[in-house]
Amino acid sequence: MRLAIAAGLLVAGCTGAATVAGDRSSTGAADSPPTGDAVLSVRWRRLLTEPGLIEYKPQEFAAAATDGVRVFIGSHGGNFFALRRSDGEVLWRKKIAAGVSGRPLYLADAKAVFVGADDGGMYCLDAATGVERWVYRTKGPIASEPVYEEGMLYFFNGEDRIYALDGHTGAWRWQYEREAPESFSIRGSASPLVFGGRAYVGFADGYLAALNARTGDVIWARSLAGENAHFSDVDATPALVDGTLYVSSYSGGVYALDPAEGGVRWRYEVEGAGTVRVDRGRVYFAAAREGLHCLDTKGRLLWRQSLARQGELSQPVLVRGRYLLLSASEGGTYVADAASGRLLQFFQPGHGVTAPPVSDGRQVYVLTNTGFFYAFAIA
Repeated sequence: MRLAIAAGLLVAGCTGAATVAGDRSSTGAADSPPTGDAVLSVRWRRLLTEPGLIEYKPQEFAAAATDGVRVFIGSHGGNFFALRRSDGEVLWRKKIAAGVSGRPLYLADAKAVFVGADDGGMYCLDAATGVERWVYRTKGPIASEPVYEEGMLYFFNGEDRIYALDGHTGAWRWQYEREAPESFSIRGSASPLVFGGRAYVGFADGYLAALNARTGDVIWARSLAGENAHFSDVDATPALVDGTLYVSSYSGGVYALDPAEGGVRWRYEVEGAGTVRVDRGRVYFAAAREGLHCLDTKGRLLWRQSLARQGELSQPVLVRGRYLLLSASEGGTYVADAASGRLLQFFQPGHGVTAPPVSDGRQVYVLTNTGFFYAFAIA
């Protein structure tokens, strides 16, 4: 059974001060958003769900993709949209009755959008019109972004299974799964990392596997569960930077691995770590109870920023090399300084934001739990 684990409110972090290396205590309470110069300003917003469909405690998980002209976004409301990037005008919509909980993939060469849906379908749509080119059906919801590499489309679904399809026709090529764990696991799944003829993908049993990207054959598999047998999920998309594979597990923490054989180079122990972002010698991630972290590439803590209103945390997004953005299901979207961890801005739309923010470098896109989709200009 998959569970959504939400941490309680943390007494921390809205003061704008970050915890520095060596200090893992909270940083103090505050009831108001952080002060400072605004980084984001609203350009437009659009409601993606029909009025009257809002639940008492709604949650939206979908994130956006863009081709520079259109923004592609779905929601649990049963429609997938192409919106005009400049003003949010609806260009087309595709009915997907079960809803969408992941991020689509736009592929320029094919002029296509690939989107996984809660009904288990992987849809290939014409980017200009929304016309369906093909759909491949699975039995589990698809809540993560598909990956396209050398004519193949790879995605993970709620059955804890990775699929590989022909990217042009949707024809099945291979699939791989591991034995489901006997204990409860965390809700969520991540995208595979496909590079150098391999697909690196994590599973609910706490293993990260390196597979042959053309055949699905196992090259190696390593447990990242740590000492805790419960909630050992590897629901994080790996990152491969400068010959090191970075990945996390819920119970085991953040790992730096040898991509060739899976050997551990270092491990940072923390519970609830999500997908990491690696940039300019720094490793950024959010952890369920301890907030936003920054390590160096040797695994040493540089700073940690706790958040006063938290719940489920999204993966952090690095914008213009200066700002870190992440969402909190019980609060909203936070903007932090990437160098210091200091909180710069807090967007609180009501009912929180579970979906991760996305940036195209010029705008930031956020879908709130109440179904409002925002486009922000970046200062």
